[in-house]
Amino acid sequence: MNKKGFTLIELLAVIVLLAIVMVIAVPSIGGLIGSVQNNMLKEKATFIEEAAILLGQDIKGSIISSNLKYKNFNCKKFYVTDLVPAYLSKDNDNNCITCSEKDSLGNCVTWSEGNIGCIVDPSNEENYLDQYQVIIYYQNKRIRAKLDIDNNLTCS
Repeated sequence: MNKKGFTLIELLAVIVLLAIVMVIAVPSIGGLIGSVQNNMLKEKATFIEEAAILLGQDIKGSIISSNLKYKNFNCKKFYVTDLVPAYLSKDNDNNCITCSEKDSLGNCVTWSEGNIGCIVDPSNEENYLDQYQVIIYYQNKRIRAKLDIDNNLTCS
C-alpha cells in the first residue's frame, strides 16, 4: 500500500516533541538574555567610572581640598551627564532625561528631556544612567570613582 502524508499520531508526536523542546529552551534563553543585559550594565558602569576618574584627575586639587567625605576620604559628586561629551560619549538617543536645575549642593532638582547627555541603561532601555551620581574620591594617592546605581552612596 502506498502512503501519502503523515498519520495524525505522527503529527501529534512531532508537535509534542517540539513543545517539550520549547519548554526547556525558552527559560534558558530568557535567563541568558537577562544575564547578558546585567553584564552590559556592569561594563557600562565601569566605563562611566573610568571616565569619572579622568575628570577626577583633571580636578584633583579640588577633590583633595574638599570637606565632603566618602569612606573617610575627600570626595566630590557629579552626575553622569557632567561627563558627556568631554569624558564619555552619549548613546544615540535624542529623548534623554537630563538634569536642568541643581540645588546648592549639586543635587538635581528638575529633570527634563533633552539631548545633552544620554546614557541608556542596557538592562532597562527606558531607564537612563544620566540621572545617577558618580562619587569621585582621593584614596591612597589615587583618584577613584564609584557609580551610585543603587542610590546608597553618600558624599557629605
